[in-house]
Amino acid sequence: MANTDLSTEFEKISNKANTATQHLRAANQRTRDQLAADVASARDRATAAANQVKHSADGARDKASSHWHEMRAKWQAHVAKVRASAKEKREQFDADAADTDANIALSYALDAIDFAQAAVDEAEYASLDAMSARADADSYHTLSRSD
Repeated sequence: MANTDLSTEFEKISNKANTATQHLRAANQRTRDQLAADVASARDRATAAANQVKHSADGARDKASSHWHEMRAKWQAHVAKVRASAKEKREQFDADAADTDANIALSYALDAIDFAQAAVDEAEYASLDAMSARADADSYHTLSRSD
């Protein structure tokens, strides 16, 4: 674990965001049916990613990881609730309801983007803190060996 290149791991966030941006730009040219398929695919990817995060967090033993596990669990519960609510509302279709659903979906998307941006800031801090802790540990090891 000491050799983990955090900058490479952090770069994956940018790559993932760039891919998502390309998908969103392409979605502007898609039909309603194509968008529905895109939504299902994106939901499956998000669910798989959330499950992977949950799986990774399940193995965590320290307090900080436990805190993140709790936040992830709350986020997953929130996502499930919003998805269920949005699905129920889409099933009660009429023009006003569709407009309300679109506004709710937009609000949810903006909230998810805000959360992702905050998560990136936290990930940057956590990565730098980990790198600093590793440098401190290496320094202490060097000092103890020279004594």
